[in-house]
Amino acid sequence: MNLVIVESPNKCSKIAGYLGPNFRVVATVGHFRDLPERDLSVDLDTMQPTYVIDPKKRDVVKRLKAEASNADQVLLAPDPDREGEAIGWHVAQVLKLGSKAQRIVFHEITKTAVNAAVKTPVPIDQDLVDAQQARRVLDRIVGYQVSPLLQPLGKGLSAGRVQTATLHLVCARERDRLDFKPEPYWVLRVTYENGLTAELADQNGNPRKVKEASEAASAHERARISPHRVASVEREEVDKRPPPPFTTSALQQAASARLGLDPARTMQLAQALFEGGHITYHRSDSVALSEDAVLMARQYLRVHMPDSVPDQPPVYRSKAGAQEAHEAIRTTTLEPVQLTGDEAALYELIRTRFLVCQCKPARLARTVVLTAVGAGEDQLFFAARGTEVLEPHWLYLEKDQDDAGEDGSEPEHQILPPVEPEQLLKVTGTDLKEKATKPPARFTEASLVKEMEKLGIGRPSTYAATIATLYKRSYVEREKKAVAPTPLGMKVDELMLAGLESLTSHEYTADMESVLDEIASGKRRWDVWLKEWYSGFRPQLAAAAKTWGEMIAEVRKRAAAGDEAAARAAGLDPDAPDCPECGTPMRRRKAKSGDFWGCPRFPECRQTLPIAAQAPARKKGDEASDITCPACGRVMVERKGRNGKFLGCSGYPECRETAPIELTKKRYRKCPDCGKPLKKRKGKSGEFWGCTGFPGCRYTEEVKTHSRRGPAS
Repeated sequence: MNLVIVESPNKCSKIAGYLGPNFRVVATVGHFRDLPERDLSVDLDTMQPTYVIDPKKRDVVKRLKAEASNADQVLLAPDPDREGEAIGWHVAQVLKLGSKAQRIVFHEITKTAVNAAVKTPVPIDQDLVDAQQARRVLDRIVGYQVSPLLQPLGKGLSAGRVQTATLHLVCARERDRLDFKPEPYWVLRVTYENGLTAELADQNGNPRKVKEASEAASAHERARISPHRVASVEREEVDKRPPPPFTTSALQQAASARLGLDPARTMQLAQALFEGGHITYHRSDSVALSEDAVLMARQYLRVHMPDSVPDQPPVYRSKAGAQEAHEAIRTTTLEPVQLTGDEAALYELIRTRFLVCQCKPARLARTVVLTAVGAGEDQLFFAARGTEVLEPHWLYLEKDQDDAGEDGSEPEHQILPPVEPEQLLKVTGTDLKEKATKPPARFTEASLVKEMEKLGIGRPSTYAATIATLYKRSYVEREKKAVAPTPLGMKVDELMLAGLESLTSHEYTADMESVLDEIASGKRRWDVWLKEWYSGFRPQLAAAAKTWGEMIAEVRKRAAAGDEAAARAAGLDPDAPDCPECGTPMRRRKAKSGDFWGCPRFPECRQTLPIAAQAPARKKGDEASDITCPACGRVMVERKGRNGKFLGCSGYPECRETAPIELTKKRYRKCPDCGKPLKKRKGKSGEFWGCTGFPGCRYTEEVKTHSRRGPAS
């Protein structure tokens, strides 16, 4: 009997079905041996780690030992990356398999790939294992020696090699936004009788922003009353190559822009698709495709889009440092599969890109029409740009959309009306708008992943997890689609810059990733490099401890004196109550059901309180309205809830009266029965006035005549 050991139990039945009755497939259920949770467990002199078996996985290990003892051969088949290689190594170590164990690697769960892997087993790649051990030990040292220094600022805070550099990207962008000073400028557009619309430009056709109001007004007047002529018409035919197949980063960006999925959700769905045998391995930074995959795509295109098949398959180059042993992310078949919901949408996104990358380039015609007013050096120029799709090819399948775009918008493909040089044009409209320069946009999760990949921060398997950690630590929060730093996150970044600036540097983190790549290729000894690194890091840590101690003490001193900004920077909320169990100031926590107060000493203290029960009668920022509360006579204030803005009594929580926000926008009428405001509603017979006290009061009136339809009995 041959035993195959995989990571996920979700793979077992499918792989067993491919291999037949002579093979038994079992799972480790992820990691079962690792560094312990609450101890460094690294000898700082030798850098050797001490691993322990997860207590929750002892039954799994017992079962694996029993299965292995009855097997003639053990084939280790965890995921095809460094982490998977390390899991296989741990299995061989714990089960004491020796030469009985061999490694098999497949990048897709298909019958062909699995059987081919079984026929070509290889030894465990110790270099990959060492690279993973180096990463694990490095991150453990940084996390366990830096994080305790942040605890005076707030329990549960943490720092990490990849996490800290990523947080700095978000905070540095926020500081740029805060320092930004908007400058006004004017944009002038003209519309001609033939439908052409052009914008003020320089003589080369580049957009021109006018910064002085008087200059803008003068240009506007000239454009309105002067004759316009066509100065030039430039038309160029270009090829637009299809985008490459997906890497992990590109998939996360496209899924965010087109499907509205965050990186964590995208990876969760991709994991399920991989385990179901629908896509290749989803943690990849390579754009390479196997010969079989290219042939499959070309055969499909020859049947369905024969004119779009190129003579030679397109070749794409991966970025430096990519693991070329991996394939890009693609579907394992091009035939329809039975999936639903987000899984189906993500699968179709991957399938479409797989086909698109093997198509001919699209043929486009780009036209620039330059119009002019006046003559000589005093001319005003206006430019109109248009793009016409001559041969769509891959654009039939996928719209021309920049996956790196933060809003998922697509370029405008307007076709310009035909014009000739020196042709006179009649102006039918002009539009002068004052605008202001905008600060740098905050990162979305998709654009943050793109920036992490561009700067070499982390690896495909870490992007989503790193961003999730920033949310978990309350260092960042979502504002619409943007990732915004919290005051706590800004303060932690400030501390890191003051004490351990190297950890905030993307170059520092990227250099470490390069070293890990060298270890994986056998060019470096992992333990020797770690000892060299720690000899320089240790004195930096000692200096940081002193600097941070002074900075944190000052913040907490100001917070205790009532400084709200300092309190929020320390992770405290000026409105927070003390924990009734232990007296610690509580913190605002998030849950699916809404925010609540939670004790920061969790899990030692599990006390919680609802936010509403501790809310002040009048919060800072509440805007008073001209409406009086019909229940108690106090002023009603504008507040925001899950369903939008509403009016709430300023006497809350003693008085819980509410009213619709629409009452502040127009004069309102009182209910003659109970005195509460009337609100316009719609019924089967049309609009009517109804009491906001419904169902306690059922008074209604007709809208037009205001004649009483009477309270319902």
